[in-house]
Amino acid sequence: MRIALVSETWIPQINGVSRTLERLARYLAAHGDRLLVLAPRYERPLALPEGGEAESFAAVRLPFYREILLPFVTPGRLRQRLAAFAPDLVHIATEGPLGWAALRAARRLQLPVVSSYHTNFAQYLASYRLGFLEPLARRYLRGFHNRTALTFCPTPSIAGMLAARGFANLARWSRGVDAVRFDPARRDPELRRALGIAADEVALLYVGRLAAEKNLRVLVEACHHLVGKIRLLLVGDGPLRAELEGTQLPGAIFTGYREGEELARLYAAADLFAFPSCSETFGNVVLEAAASGLPTVAFAVPGPQDILRDGETGLLVKEADVQGLAAALQRLVDDGGLRLRLGGAARNYALEQDWEEINRGVRDHYRRLATGRRNAAVAAAELAARTGENRSC
Repeated sequence: MRIALVSETWIPQINGVSRTLERLARYLAAHGDRLLVLAPRYERPLALPEGGEAESFAAVRLPFYREILLPFVTPGRLRQRLAAFAPDLVHIATEGPLGWAALRAARRLQLPVVSSYHTNFAQYLASYRLGFLEPLARRYLRGFHNRTALTFCPTPSIAGMLAARGFANLARWSRGVDAVRFDPARRDPELRRALGIAADEVALLYVGRLAAEKNLRVLVEACHHLVGKIRLLLVGDGPLRAELEGTQLPGAIFTGYREGEELARLYAAADLFAFPSCSETFGNVVLEAAASGLPTVAFAVPGPQDILRDGETGLLVKEADVQGLAAALQRLVDDGGLRLRLGGAARNYALEQDWEEINRGVRDHYRRLATGRRNAAVAAAELAARTGENRSC
């Protein structure tokens, strides 16, 4: 098949969406598909599988969120690019200016289009004092996705939420994890010492964007309530970093973004994982923590509640507040045996989350839609031929 992947984020930008799409692209290329990636222009080249081609577009950064790039391109230009590539299907992963232009272009070319719901952007608005725009954003997102043949959702709870809001034609696309890279065997006492973590300290890890919508202020406040030898390790960067560094949280370690083997070693160096966000659609980092043998403490909200098994692989906090989070964290800080038991079960769960099987399901949907389009085209041609024959008689 020939597949066009459209996204406002792609590696080298580091986030769950870019990593998920890059993993899908590698799977498709490994199974003989030709790929065209349409994405923003970064300072470094886009990460592409062998044989893949790309076109990148100049973009502007959101003033209040510099990590988000918004490419501006006309549907006409995208229509020309898509027509030249002649894809069997277009997959649009983001709903920004590039996604909207691609949707219009693909529909004009009568190409099958699918979309995927990765981010609760409407819910993010409240974190930036723009909550009054949430109803408008939800209407836009619903209208966008309902113009596609299929919308992939990462978890059952997100699919249920979207269905209740009027989203149609929903399908499941879960997430996998590289359990070879993320492995508790990578734990290294020398790395802990280099980070300044003592042997008798409990290292509490967070990985992800340092941004308001990640609910990190609640995590920091919860840490102020904890008792014992605890070290907070924050891996990532973002607009909230300067504020967090000024919270006077004793011993907090900020590493910035890390990836690959270095990121895997940081996971393995920790003792438990904290995921305070209440606006996730999945939480890829929770799976990475699980593969690294870490129990996770998270709120019982869509996304985390689909991944974690409360009391088995981590702890789910029912009330999304500082007190509940602090109590759950303290429980694991105090009980090393419980940490090990939950972490071991988390590792076993992660071993079952296979990218190959998950992405096979996505490709099966692609093939069904592409085949349906080809069959319709053949039927239309045969009808036109028969009509022409009848007229000649």
